[in-house]
Amino acid sequence: MTTDYENQHRFDDTISVVIPVLNAGKYLPTLLPAIFSQRPVAPGEVILVDSASTDNTREVAATFDRVRVIPAGAFSHGRARNLGVREAKGTFVILMTQDALPVGDDWLRPLLASFEDPQVAAVYSRQVPYENATPMERFFLSVHFPDGNLTLQRKKEGRDIQFTDAFFSNVSAAYRRATLLACPFDETLIMSEDQQVSRDLLNHGYLVGYQPASVVLHSHRYSLRSIFCRYFDSVYSIMQIFPDHGIKESSSIGLSYLWREAWHILTKHPLWIPYYIGYVFSRSTGTMAGHCADHLPRSLLRKISMHAYHWSDKGTAS
Repeated sequence: MTTDYENQHRFDDTISVVIPVLNAGKYLPTLLPAIFSQRPVAPGEVILVDSASTDNTREVAATFDRVRVIPAGAFSHGRARNLGVREAKGTFVILMTQDALPVGDDWLRPLLASFEDPQVAAVYSRQVPYENATPMERFFLSVHFPDGNLTLQRKKEGRDIQFTDAFFSNVSAAYRRATLLACPFDETLIMSEDQQVSRDLLNHGYLVGYQPASVVLHSHRYSLRSIFCRYFDSVYSIMQIFPDHGIKESSSIGLSYLWREAWHILTKHPLWIPYYIGYVFSRSTGTMAGHCADHLPRSLLRKISMHAYHWSDKGTAS
């Protein structure tokens, strides 16, 4: 396998791919060939930052040349990615998640082409759903990751950067490595480290882009409990990154989105309405809990978060 890839593809050592992994053995046999089959050039290396996988992640990785596995140590989303970026040799670093899959052999080229402008520091890909995605997940991706052309975001004069200005996704994204080393991920955040770096890059005068010509498959089928936990974590992290983002801002954004989503479910997927009611309740209560996190005991926070480790050394908020 490795010999065939070396013979059939051109590799560019200025490009490194970094992927935090945990029990990724079921993903790697499809993901790694998709990465190494990119045209006209493939990445020179893939670095897997492994959080002590107990499956065959390391064994699968060992069957591929140009793949390195490094231990993540104490995990946080920011820490694992910073570690991989420091280990990378390329001028450009592509960050991915283990459950994302490049669509075709032209996923990488448009990402890198976006850096023709020297002010561009980071660009993220379009996400389209897997076949088993729910209508809610499909609608979410269609709204936040639409088709179209490259769009670039810059800081607006006389205005602090808001959550909606800094939207970004590390599911599939490219960065200038030197810039990312200078503006690293906050290792204390529970999640949304991509929004934090996007904010920091914009504040430093860089451009941040969305390149829909680069496409990956990516979606989730969360349970209602997981939806609650996901929104709790997300809202809490957004409040750490954007201190002025209060419940008023969440409500404004959420209600605007809800009306469009509800109409879509009602008219296009009426059989999902009973489940959708529970979905909206889980999402809304998770959002409220996120805004109240500083007033909840840590024993409860560990139970309602998808990242219980984050709260292990935190006392009860006053």
